[in-house]
Amino acid sequence: MADLDSQPPYPTLAELRAAHRHMLPSAAGGKLLFWPLDGPTLETSGLAVMAGPTNPDVRAPYYDAAMGAYHPISQLPISEPRVSSITVHVSELADWEGNWEEAHFDLIADEEGDDSSGVDRIECGGMERPVGKDASIVVMGTGGVTEGGGGGGGSGSFVTVHDFVAAVHPWLMGLRSDILGALATLNGEDAPLPAETELMVNVHTLASLMIDKRAEWIRHTKKEPVAVSSGFDLRELLGQNRVPHPGLF
Repeated sequence: MADLDSQPPYPTLAELRAAHRHMLPSAAGGKLLFWPLDGPTLETSGLAVMAGPTNPDVRAPYYDAAMGAYHPISQLPISEPRVSSITVHVSELADWEGNWEEAHFDLIADEEGDDSSGVDRIECGGMERPVGKDASIVVMGTGGVTEGGGGGGGSGSFVTVHDFVAAVHPWLMGLRSDILGALATLNGEDAPLPAETELMVNVHTLASLMIDKRAEWIRHTKKEPVAVSSGFDLRELLGQNRVPHPGLF
């Protein structure tokens, strides 16, 4: 296992886990991403590269429209150690049904009696149970392939920053409505968050992405304390201690 970090063949994430090793966003790659969940394409999303992992105020565009080129970070590995593929989930969607059950437990009990768990309920309080919302995508690596060495996607190539964002951004945009619903449920609300809510992709755990409100993400990235007031958001108060869905990282 001595060559897992830098030499091919690179392991898949599953193989890395089997070797009892952990994967983190790379210091020069994944940890520098400023990633709004917005825009129909990656180039129009506002994706940027931060000057440092806690400095979202100073950043360069990931895609330079004038040059027609991506930032040099695009070809760096997204993770440490390098892996040949990553199966990606969204933590909020993986947790959505369980959070819905917790949020509606008392109402279901009142309607059905104390001896009912409500596990078979498909609707409560006018909100449908979010069944089967966990989704995943497999990102294959193309990085590190030398000339004449064949195409990407095999164990001789690793997942680059561009491999990851190019595959995951449009996939997440297709899930945006569900994500708004899952975030609302997490905060005890039935109605989804407004469509115009500004969201950011939190890549702290690449295999189980978390989605934050923009202001919340910026505050956490800067490591600023949360100011508690009478109208505080429970999600924001607990946000710095959130963990992705168990079993997905």
